[in-house]
Amino acid sequence: MAHDLLRLSATWGQSAEDGTGLAPLIELEAALEQSSLRRGISREVFIKELLSDLHHQRLIPLLMMLPRRWRGQSASLPEHLRSFASLLQDNLVSPLLLATLADDLQHILPAVSKPSALGALDRWCQRQISISAEQTLTLPQTLEALWSMTVDASEDLPAIQEKPPGTLARIIAMGGVLTWSNRGLSNLQAEPERLRNRLLAQILNVLGSNRLNGASRASEPFRFENVSSGRELLDHLNSKGWLCCARIRTSVASFGLGASTRMGEQWLQIPLAVPYRTSLLDETGEEIQALMPHSSLEMELQPPSGSPILLQYYQGVEGLNGWAALNELHRPWQNDRNNGTVAYQATELRGAQLGETLNLCELMGAVHNSEAQFSSLHMGGYGVLGFCIDSTALLEQAITGTTHLFPLTLGDLWRQRLHRQLQQQLDAGLQATDDSVNRFRLALDQLPQDLFHDNQTRPEAHRRLKASQPRHSPFELVRALNGEFSTEA
Repeated sequence: MAHDLLRLSATWGQSAEDGTGLAPLIELEAALEQSSLRRGISREVFIKELLSDLHHQRLIPLLMMLPRRWRGQSASLPEHLRSFASLLQDNLVSPLLLATLADDLQHILPAVSKPSALGALDRWCQRQISISAEQTLTLPQTLEALWSMTVDASEDLPAIQEKPPGTLARIIAMGGVLTWSNRGLSNLQAEPERLRNRLLAQILNVLGSNRLNGASRASEPFRFENVSSGRELLDHLNSKGWLCCARIRTSVASFGLGASTRMGEQWLQIPLAVPYRTSLLDETGEEIQALMPHSSLEMELQPPSGSPILLQYYQGVEGLNGWAALNELHRPWQNDRNNGTVAYQATELRGAQLGETLNLCELMGAVHNSEAQFSSLHMGGYGVLGFCIDSTALLEQAITGTTHLFPLTLGDLWRQRLHRQLQQQLDAGLQATDDSVNRFRLALDQLPQDLFHDNQTRPEAHRRLKASQPRHSPFELVRALNGEFSTEA
């Protein structure tokens, strides 16, 4: 059952790198049980209150994370999600269901309530970032200005404040102990570094938008350090002694959700994950079950002195395909870059290969975000144009001719539409090298798909499933999978 799949391993914490002194763990089901008992209310009432405060974009992954007997009843949900809740009531998601869900959500979700809301292309092209409802920062155009406007950033900037939790705050005030954030943990980097990451991520997005032509492009190209593309910026940084590299990474996905519960004077952290059916059988004939990965291209830009700038590229729930800051809490069980909870693929991208990768990121951003905006896709096309896994795999396939990621659900209909959008953009004057265009087209045609397998594709799918798993995890399911793969090897 689903709650068994999220069972924590008794061996987690044997290594100092597990960080259990900093972040002691408790299972989600145990935390839910204790919280409802302390409230003195039924599971049904507790889960109804809990779900009522979550926007649908976060509600969907939460429904997939909940243990089976804690799954939301239909009456607890918005009407347009009740059928989905019924589907998940006693089952896990699968690659086929993910693909169907992504496609159908474009039709069953209500229309965007604010017609003036930014589309994917608008977000990609923005020349500012919002720090709060009252404060917007215009993107700097030099490294000196970037450092100057971030050096005094306060740890209390509104940008890192939690949104008021509403109903959940009332639950806590009435004696509940469950909160949907990881209280008691610190960020990997201080606020000046995190703000710097955010600004440079959007700078890279806007440099990519310089490739557009026609109405989508600003009247004047954006320039940073007097260059107008990501590859030129990379060359400029290298000339100044920066060390620049990138790697394909995977970790256990929590879809931006965190959770913790207070026991006495201590916060216990609740590892969140989405269990799913792989549609692959193990040696005993049972279907292999795994935890959904989050995937991205992680890029580290290390200046000659000081902290690195950390970025990631992927198709995200933020509503665009592009670069985002890699601003993580120190969650040792999920996203530690050194203890094995993040799995890195062997290829490290540097120099000319990293430059070509940036070319591809800009081309893909132009195509994906144009398709999302012109077709009025929800969440910037997240899901139908690929989840984070698909976009990262598509990039890896274009760079190396293969991919290590699983599961891949980008359907043929949307591959055709991306092909079509690419040609439309090229006809409109999109600036792209022949090499990037050919690599992208070939990757769209050759990227594996995990909706159905046969005897020829199944061994390769097993290989990618293995490669997508963390090397070290508190989840017993991941440890069991790694043990099974080691035995097979």
